[in-house]
Amino acid sequence: MDPGESASECCAREVLEETGLVVRVGRLIGVYFTPHKIIEYADGNRRQSLLLSFEAEVIGGELCITDETTEVGYFSPEQMKSMALWGSLDDVADALSGLDAAFVR
Repeated sequence: MDPGESASECCAREVLEETGLVVRVGRLIGVYFTPHKIIEYADGNRRQSLLLSFEAEVIGGELCITDETTEVGYFSPEQMKSMALWGSLDDVADALSGLDAAFVR
């Protein structure tokens, strides 16, 4: 998140930067973190990830590859199981669960 940015503003900005899509951010699906997984960047910075997953509705833009992506597309949960993804599929399963409460995992 950038300084002064809300979580939903950050979500909308990140989606635009990574996909070219403009979205309206909806409800929080869940909060996901893995204390034992540390990400180390090429510049030596180390971070522990914290993922906030939101529902979002596409309201504009065009799905495209950006400076932050190498491939883009729409995939079913079954297709995603065979992909090398950054995180787990917990947030996808939680989003499809039909429950209104946010998850913390």
